[in-house]
Formats: sequence, C-alpha cells, structure tokens
Amino acid sequence: METLRRKTAFLISSGLLGVTMSALVCFAQTSPAAKSAAKPASQSAATTEASPQKVVLKVGDTKVTRADVDYLIDSLNPQVRKAVATRGRKPVGDEYAMMLLLSQKAHDEHLDTQPEIQRKLALEKIQILAQEEYQKIAEGIQVSPDEVSTYFTAHKGDFPEEAQIREFVVRKKAADAKASDPGLSATEAKARLAEIQKAVEAGTDMTEVAKKFDVPRTVMVNPKAVTIRKGEMIPELDKAVFDLQPKQFSTPVETAQAVVLFQLLSRHQPDLKTVTPQIEKDLRQQKLHATLDAMKAKANIWMDPVYFKEPKPSSGEPEAPKAPEKN
Repeated sequence: METLRRKTAFLISSGLLGVTMSALVCFAQTSPAAKSAAKPASQSAATTEASPQKVVLKVGDTKVTRADVDYLIDSLNPQVRKAVATRGRKPVGDEYAMMLLLSQKAHDEHLDTQPEIQRKLALEKIQILAQEEYQKIAEGIQVSPDEVSTYFTAHKGDFPEEAQIREFVVRKKAADAKASDPGLSATEAKARLAEIQKAVEAGTDMTEVAKKFDVPRTVMVNPKAVTIRKGEMIPELDKAVFDLQPKQFSTPVETAQAVVLFQLLSRHQPDLKTVTPQIEKDLRQQKLHATLDAMKAKANIWMDPVYFKEPKPSSGEPEAPKAPEKN
C-alpha cells in the first residue's frame, strides 16, 4: 500500500495522471509507431535496442514502442522531464500501463459508446486539430525587413525612450525590525548612497565600488550599466531617471522597501535594430489575426441569435436608449 501511495504521489506531482491520460491512450493505440510494433521481430532495425519501433511495454494485446514512450516524455513540461531524468522511466512506464489498462477496461465496458464520453472525445479532437492548424498558420507567417522598416518609420513615436543607467539600492529596515534583520534606516541608507556617489564621481572603477559597498540583502551595487525603457518602472523611479541629464545623479528616491539612487549615462530613442524583434512579433500577430478573420469571413458561420444574444445590462449599468417607435 505504501508503494502505491508513493507512485500515486509521483503521478499527481508530475501531472501525468490528469493531463495526459486520454490523449496518450489514444496515441498508444492508434499511432503509426504503435501499429508498426506488431511487425515480426525479424525485420531489420526494428528489433535493435535503439530502434524507435522496439516494443518496450505490453498491456494485453496492446503494444507500446520506445517511440511512444519518448513522445510522452517529450510532451511533458520541463520540470516533469527533469523528474523523469532523475528517477528514470519506470514511473512513466507504470503510469502508461495503468492508462492502457483502464482504457481497455473502459472499452470492454463500452464506456466509449456513451454520448457524454463521445462528445468529450470529439471536442478534444477538435481542440487538438485546431491548435495544430493555428500553429501551422502562425509558423507560416513571414515578415520582411521592408515591412519592419516601414512600420518603424510610421510609428517612431510609439517606442518609449531608452536610458542607460547605473542603479544603487539600499534596503530599508522596517520600523519594528530586529537589530539582526537586514536593512538600514532611511537616514543611514541615504548616507551610504552619498558615499557610493562620491566614489563613483571620483572615478573609482565600478568593480571596486561594488566590492567596497555591496552588502548581501542590504546594499546592491550593480557594476554593470542597465538599459531601461520609459514607463517600465514605478512612476517616481521613472521620473527620477528621465528627468536627468547624462552623467547626472538623481536625488535618493525613497520607496516602501528601499532607497534608490540612479546615475544616467545616456538616453536615446530606440533604433530600428533594437525594436525589430518587437515589431516582427507585432506584425506577425496582426497578420495572424487578419488571416483568421479572413477565414471566418469566407466560412459559412451561423449562430442562433436568440441562444447567443448579448446579456442584458446589470442593474448598475444603464440600459442603452431605444429609438422611439414610429406610429
């Protein structure tokens, strides 16, 4: 019983039990790999240990190949694949066998003929095919460099200004904190930031500044400059940065958790190279939506206006005024 509980715990934590059961049972019974597993053992590479067609699991008359199990493992999320790599394939085999066993029993009991289950299977098939077609359409959409350049020229003002900065952060100690808790008072934090600013203005190498002032969980001195876009940070921090001129330091900005000091190194509008990935993503999305809209426009889609009617406004929302009836 304890062994069964341990197995069940792994199956629940890995997500195999609820997520993959129906899809993988169908795959094991109907995939080309599963069918080819029934070929005679004398057929060339199909009998070798490395062959994808090698049968590695049997439940009654159903045979599962190495390709089937590999497909299952590859379909899992990275966290679960890591667990499989650590624990081996045995728990996966146990789960696969149980899925097939339950599936066979359900088939013998004619559960697959029940209308509700048939509806569920039909819906899952629709969803899988729709997702695959959506992915196929998305992958086929191309965006040319000329399209990117044209979009950038027409929308330059839409891209936020960028700034290259140095940032120095001192964690604030809560009013009711213990003496051993990390952080400094607001006054101490501002004094420490003043020392850091003085060292930077004196031309001290940033690596040396970080070594001298950085304190784990209390003072953060990043020796490397970082690039931010206007609007990315909370308003008070954003304003502190973009009100500066190059080489200027901000006044310390106090937030609920920390006191922050910035030095602006440079600021500029992003160039075409910087924003190309975002433009390509946006244009692909626009083309994808346009393709799907065109498909809907050409299709013979009808929806019952009564069944799919818009809901009435809630009691707190005024109902749209109606035009007066003509006599």
